[in-house]
Amino acid sequence: MYFKTFNFIFYMGMSVLTFFNLYFKSVGLTSSQIGTINSIAKAVALLCLPLWGILSDYYKANKKLLMITVFGALVSSLMFLAGQSFWFITLIMTLFLTFLLAAVPLADAQLLGYLGEDSKQYGKYRIWGSIGYTAVVAGVGYFIEKTAPGNIFYLSGIVYIVTLLIIPKLPEQDVSIEVGSLKKFKSLLHKKNLLTFILFTFFIILTLKTNNIYFPIYVIDHGGKEFLVGIALTIAATSEMAVFYFSEEIMEHFRLKYIFLVSSLAFALRWFLLAQFPIPAVFLASQLLHSLTFGLFHVTAVNYINEICGDRFKATGQNLYATAKGISSIVGSFIGGIIYQELGGSTLYLYFSLIALGAGTIYFIAIRKNDNISYVGS
Repeated sequence: MYFKTFNFIFYMGMSVLTFFNLYFKSVGLTSSQIGTINSIAKAVALLCLPLWGILSDYYKANKKLLMITVFGALVSSLMFLAGQSFWFITLIMTLFLTFLLAAVPLADAQLLGYLGEDSKQYGKYRIWGSIGYTAVVAGVGYFIEKTAPGNIFYLSGIVYIVTLLIIPKLPEQDVSIEVGSLKKFKSLLHKKNLLTFILFTFFIILTLKTNNIYFPIYVIDHGGKEFLVGIALTIAATSEMAVFYFSEEIMEHFRLKYIFLVSSLAFALRWFLLAQFPIPAVFLASQLLHSLTFGLFHVTAVNYINEICGDRFKATGQNLYATAKGISSIVGSFIGGIIYQELGGSTLYLYFSLIALGAGTIYFIAIRKNDNISYVGS
């Protein structure tokens, strides 16, 4: 029950994070500057990310490290209130993401360790994160629309304080994690199926992470308000719940190559609709595809990485996956900011659609030709 409560509260904080870039825009930063801030911050966080996983696996300190990362996110989020210059925001965003981005895979590793052989039930715990996100995101949008964007940092501080109170109550892992040698860790990086999947993840998640940065700005630039952004994100989070809940059944009945192909095609359609029809109705309706894009992709990917890496490198594997997502986010943040500023948001989303279509098709063909790929639920 405590894992469900943790996800519920922690992902409330993620709903607040969605509006950070609107705050940056409100203090006069350009789309290119916002992209640069996110790129620099995520690049530094990315360099640190694998170290969190290695420390967790080798010293069995996963819960302690989770406490440290959430506390760091709490302190750094409040530091945003101390200044508004480009370089100050860049510095604080770097500190904030270094802690926050590490907390997600550490929490996933803690849950997967607790579930043990029942790891396919991950989605039924992760759904509570979606419920928490959905419960507040529209309200957060309405709140900052009626007050001031800077108030989001007070909200995030409250969420992280509550999260810190829950972490000590999280159950310990039921499985004993064997600590592997450095040589065996290096062998993880030579798994062809892992590297192929990481490359596929890079391109697919590039489109999603960049959307997370620029979608609120895209809506505002086309006449929408913060409350509309909140409603759109509520629809997105609600739509993914069914996928999380039935994820175990999905993975038992369908092979990975078909799951990822469907997810990729849904990504392509979602971005195409946003590119061609930047109107409120499409801003809202397109969010229904979040279930087949992020929801379907993420829950399957977490289980697949867990199966490839095994108990020995559970946290390390999740951090490698998070690292791939981090690299794609860095590239997307920087290049996306330039494209958005120079060519517009519609062009950016059209490029996203083509990238998702191409990546999904190529990965589907690649794994069909590789007989050594292992499948979840096949």
